[in-house]
This record gives sequence, C-alpha cells and structure tokens, in this order.
Amino acid sequence: MSSDGDDDFLNRWSRRKHAARRGAALPEPDPPPPAAEAPPAPAASMPAAETPAPELPPVESLKGLESEYKDFLRPDVDPATRSAALRKLFGDPHFNQMDGLDIYIDDYTKADPIPPAMLRTLYQARTLGLFEKEEREEEERKKAEGSTTEPTPAATPTETAALEQPTEPPSVEPTAPSPAEQTTRTPGA
Repeated sequence: MSSDGDDDFLNRWSRRKHAARRGAALPEPDPPPPAAEAPPAPAASMPAAETPAPELPPVESLKGLESEYKDFLRPDVDPATRSAALRKLFGDPHFNQMDGLDIYIDDYTKADPIPPAMLRTLYQARTLGLFEKEEREEEERKKAEGSTTEPTPAATPTETAALEQPTEPPSVEPTAPSPAEQTTRTPGA
C-alpha cells in the first residue's frame, strides 16, 4: 500500500468514517477521468466479425489427431458443433492409454496375490489351517515310503534364546537398613 497523502485509501476511509459519525455530508468521490479515445484501427487489420469465417469440415470427416481443430475452437462456432468435434478428438486411442500414475488400475480381484510359498510361512495361514490337508497328505506319503524320521525345523533366534540357560543376575550386596527402617521394625520380626 502506498502512502500518497490524502489520496491514500486509509486516509479517505478514516475521513469518511469521522464525517459519518458527526453527521456531516460525505464528500463525493472524484469522477474517473474520461478515457482517451483510441485511434482508429488501420484498414489492414479488420475485426474478426468482418472477416469471413472459414468453412468448417463435417465432424464425421475428422480423424483424431490427424485433423485440425483450430477452427472449431473459435468463439462464433455453435457449442454443439464444438462439443462434437472435441468428442471426436478425445475419442482417439492416443488419449485412452493409461499413464501408470493411476493408483487404482490394478486388478484387486486376484485370488492369489501372495505366492503360496510365502503364504505357508505366515502365522495366519497356519492358524487358519490353510495348508493342513496338504501337510497331512505329505506326512502320509512319507510314512508310506518308509521314512519315519522327520527333519526337525531350524529354530529361530528367539526360540534358541528361550532354550538357553538363563544367566544369573549380578549379585547385589545387602546394605544396612536406614535409621528410619530400624525404628519402624518391630522386635522379633
């Protein structure tokens, strides 16, 4: 905001506010200066209304990106014709390709988005018993082959830590009771 003395907006506003409180007549704003008349346009540049509009090709003859649509975008073209031409333009296969930035284009109706090998390792799959039938069939097949010994699965680090002998905490030497503890103790306790 510029501070141009009396012409400053805040100064004018303040003067009008005080005049309205006093009940005085409000000063009338100055009329805007008359616009300078523009020189006449040269004869070479005729207004758009006077130039003959080029003949529009039929909308059915347009061929997607190969055609020119500039004439259909002029302001004097019928909106229905403009709309039909743009519909023809954007119906071109070039504009119907996915760009890969759309986050919802994947097929989320797939029955197996997680590979079965990974699904077998999930706790939820074991809890729900998704592979119990296959595991029983595998055990029966092994028994039928004569292999009764099953390899033990490798223990996880947490299971290994749980099987190790617990270490004893460092011994803490007892300290002498404080005088407050000595007075509160009852004899024979």
